[in-house]
Amino acid sequence: MAMTSSCSRWQQYRAAILLAALGLLTGCSVYDVKPWLAPSDAALLIRQNGRDNHLSVVAGSRPVTVLNGIRINPKQFPVTPSNSLAVETPVNPASATPAAPAANLEQAQKKLIRYLMAVEKQPEHIEKIIADAEQLARQFPDDELMQSLLQRLSRHSDWQPVNSIINHAGIDFASVNGWQPESPFIRTRRALLPPVADNEHVIFADQRLVLLWANPATVSLHVDARLEDVPFLPESPTTLLYQVDDLPGQAIKLLDKADWQRLTLTIPAGTHALRFYQQKPVGNQYVKLRFDDPLSNLAVAQERPYFISTADAPLQFYSQGPSVLRIDELDGGKVSYRYQEVPEGWHTISLPPPVGKPRSLLRISQRVVDLHPEPPGNRVIQRMTKPVPKPGLTLDTHPPAEKVALSDVFRLGKQEDGTLSPGIDFVRRNNKQESGAMLNEEQFAQYRLNYRYFDEPRDAYWNTQGLFRLREYGGPTLGLNGSLYYNPDWLPFNVRSTAKIFAQAPHDDWEALGQWDLAIAQAYDLHPKTRMIPSLAFFGRVISLHNNPLDSQSTDFKLRAQEIDQDVYTPYKAQHSAGLTPALALEHRPWLDTIWSSKSAVQSYEDLDFTDPDHYRTELHWQQLLGSVVLDASYRSAFYQANPIDRPNSSTRSYAELEVNWQHWTSHQNRFEVSAQYSYDVQRYAHLATLSLTLHFGEGRGLRDFAPNELDFRDIRQRQFTNGQNNFMHDAYPPTQ
Repeated sequence: MAMTSSCSRWQQYRAAILLAALGLLTGCSVYDVKPWLAPSDAALLIRQNGRDNHLSVVAGSRPVTVLNGIRINPKQFPVTPSNSLAVETPVNPASATPAAPAANLEQAQKKLIRYLMAVEKQPEHIEKIIADAEQLARQFPDDELMQSLLQRLSRHSDWQPVNSIINHAGIDFASVNGWQPESPFIRTRRALLPPVADNEHVIFADQRLVLLWANPATVSLHVDARLEDVPFLPESPTTLLYQVDDLPGQAIKLLDKADWQRLTLTIPAGTHALRFYQQKPVGNQYVKLRFDDPLSNLAVAQERPYFISTADAPLQFYSQGPSVLRIDELDGGKVSYRYQEVPEGWHTISLPPPVGKPRSLLRISQRVVDLHPEPPGNRVIQRMTKPVPKPGLTLDTHPPAEKVALSDVFRLGKQEDGTLSPGIDFVRRNNKQESGAMLNEEQFAQYRLNYRYFDEPRDAYWNTQGLFRLREYGGPTLGLNGSLYYNPDWLPFNVRSTAKIFAQAPHDDWEALGQWDLAIAQAYDLHPKTRMIPSLAFFGRVISLHNNPLDSQSTDFKLRAQEIDQDVYTPYKAQHSAGLTPALALEHRPWLDTIWSSKSAVQSYEDLDFTDPDHYRTELHWQQLLGSVVLDASYRSAFYQANPIDRPNSSTRSYAELEVNWQHWTSHQNRFEVSAQYSYDVQRYAHLATLSLTLHFGEGRGLRDFAPNELDFRDIRQRQFTNGQNNFMHDAYPPTQ
């Protein structure tokens, strides 16, 4: 109630006390007080200012409740006993016997039609029919006829609060701000309607808003009204009626998509009732009201009562079946709904709190028979269709073919042959991620050919690469790489093995390097968007210059070493022939087109003791997909510890990098890829770059032959296929003479 004086506040408190006290009565519901305070066809809106009227009944409290200084003993109130017999049989929500499943959809439809015919002739039969009808409709949730028949049956039933309460631990009040309807049906409709502000009242369907006033003087009340509707339904104006006490009602017409309309009401001194309601409401439409009264707070704030259920005093009530109960539970400010079927006969329903919870806040409603349902106030949508002219008759002059030919876009046999990928790279680099003296930057053009194949029966991805480099100094370089990604179901991790050989003749003799890498890793999902990837890797290499009789510290050797390909020889590679590298990577994908990742690792010496590592390294990446382009911004850093053998002082190597990768699908699922990478060597102030061009011949295989760690945003890349038609049939005509 909106109060403008201390007298009005006392009346508000007295109404709230009466509402709370009656809810504590055995066999009485808090909903029963509504007819005492307002007409039967009105909705009473109760507001409380401050916390003076807050009621909280603690679990295990005494039977006599003290409320604002008033002692209330429920046993002193008279209770009318029920003449019906109640069976003390607790009902479990899962104990209801389901209806026999229908053999097929047609039988279920016929049975539901018979149910509807019986109910429309004798509505009282809905009690024994509705439960079975709902179970039939659940068997076919996607059938429009079944759901339409069930909705028509449901018009003969309604939800009413349970009023046969026999035990509970008290009543608590929850503050509700704004329009928060309890009915799941109205909550669903509310999602289709424009938002409602916290200071706006709502009149929905045949509801009425009643304001009770106790004014010491005349008050002028300004009211703003507006009609809201679902956008895609036809417009339907409404008439809002407002009435002060028993005076004749006044009307105001509200139109769709119109702005707020203001009306001013003069309420004389004394106690008065102000009512607002629609003259002829329709479905999915409601009226919003705002009040502007400088002397009182008319914001939408309600105290919604809930029964308290504890383990010592669970909520118990009588219920007659067959019927269905709707249980509304308030937990953490959110209301959840569940339904419980009640078998035929009288039962005692007990609803204790779940295990581990001290209490539950519940409101119980039961479906009851509505013998005279009001016709739905729905709008009839009539659409005018335009006739389409008949198509003109076209005669096929081609003679019928005696044979049909099958044409394949992808040649038979090619789809099983793997993916071939030729490419060319233009590279300018130095001995990246290695300690020691800086070598001269080398640049070369590299021609490569990759062959990838996915061995599906063995869950193995094969990748073989041959390369040829034309270098600026030291002569060309030949290379052969082979890798295997193995991820079977019987292993708790995936395995990646790589072997590579590089050879070069910088002078008169050939120099070569052979290296083998083995890594195991496994991804663990910490969150649907975040995963952790621990890994362990081992490498071993053999270098022809490792045991060269020349003095590696001589000036002549250093000059000759500058002409050698850095994949064939560097001082760091010669001094580290083996190592063990444990690493931990974190990858977070906040959006489908964004990946944030980090990785930390340590690398051991030849003794494989990573507790005293050769160096630590870390890297950070931000990868962003923009259409067909991926941007990868990264930062890499490595800290090398000092050791008496090859590194008298510690050192750090850091790189800031940016890579742009563009891919485009062409015909036959071939893919063209361009990648450009820029690196800045922070310690040596060097600018490095790589440009790569690659053509992947898909032959209809798409991304099938690429291992999971080769492609970023694989799921989106997969959807960017240019899916050409693989094969088609056509008439085969004999050649003309």
